[in-house]
Amino acid sequence: MSQADLVAFVTGISGSGRLSVLQEVSSEAPELKVIDVGTRMYDKSRELGVVIPDGKILDMDPLALEYLRATTFEDILRDVEELRRQKQVVAISTHVSFRWKKHLLHAFNFYYVNRIAPDLYVNVLDNAHLVYAALQSSSAWRGKLSLKEVLIWRDEEAFITRLLAEYQRKPFYIFPRREDPLMLKKVLFDVERAKKEGRRPAPKAYLSYPITHVKGDPDFLEEKNEVKKRLKEAGIVVFDPISVEDSPLIDMAYEAEKAGKKEVEFEMDGRTFSLPVSQIYDAIEDIRDQIVVRDYQLINQSDIIVVFYPTTVLSPGVLSEIKYGYTHNKHVFAIFPHQSASPFFEYYTTRIFKDVDSLLDHLREVGIIA
Repeated sequence: MSQADLVAFVTGISGSGRLSVLQEVSSEAPELKVIDVGTRMYDKSRELGVVIPDGKILDMDPLALEYLRATTFEDILRDVEELRRQKQVVAISTHVSFRWKKHLLHAFNFYYVNRIAPDLYVNVLDNAHLVYAALQSSSAWRGKLSLKEVLIWRDEEAFITRLLAEYQRKPFYIFPRREDPLMLKKVLFDVERAKKEGRRPAPKAYLSYPITHVKGDPDFLEEKNEVKKRLKEAGIVVFDPISVEDSPLIDMAYEAEKAGKKEVEFEMDGRTFSLPVSQIYDAIEDIRDQIVVRDYQLINQSDIIVVFYPTTVLSPGVLSEIKYGYTHNKHVFAIFPHQSASPFFEYYTTRIFKDVDSLLDHLREVGIIA
């Protein structure tokens, strides 16, 4: 069977780690060709004899910026066409928007997106406070965005990327920066490329579990991680909702306020950063609502839901995810080691198993995994 070419349009806001995760995938799969639009634009400007200082590219005259983007994409288009002829897998790393000086700027050209005709769209996202810290570490972005503005921009970037995918009727994925990069490799090579080649694609599963109970019990957390490991070893692409964690910020703000502090502190890459409690309170509604929307999108991009439910205490979040998946044409398989479950739990599950071995045996029997 001949290999198929594949082009992924991979987006993400500044500080999301978009390029880093693609480089990590490329280190595991050297056959992945990564084209970073930002780097290419700076290279093209130097080629044209224009040196753009760091942090000034978005202040350029709009027509000049559009011209620079167009000339850059002309080169990228030629490269992509050649790589397609060579049956390569290509990831174009880019923005689709910028939140700059309190307004939204577009960062793509419809003409060239249509000419490139990506086979799938991926939006890379990270924890909001880590993106905030990354922006604070950048001379171009320091002090320009509040936590709420980071959350809004992150959502806008995913929304625009999804619209592009829907317009071209192509698959859309969100991919958490803190997720195993090998899962993105599997999406590219074992799911989407496999489809183009007429091969059986790897199955994708959303792992649902009562996060509060699991995180609060080391034994439950270890069991959850073991379930995730076993699913991945069986060749399943696993999407874990805990790969993006914004909600701990709310608890951190409450604790800081009780202690009479005006800021919360957290670490990233060995450095300590601070975030005003007032900014977290201002963003609470955004944080909570985006958790729901994000988890539903992870379900949308999955083939099945695997529920790990080690406790008898009902979780509104898990029940909502089960019902959402079950009523959106997903099979829901639950690991529930106890005697009797809630009738609502049973109603919205395809089948319930006592352990992960029984689940995997069933998935083999019905042909979901080999």
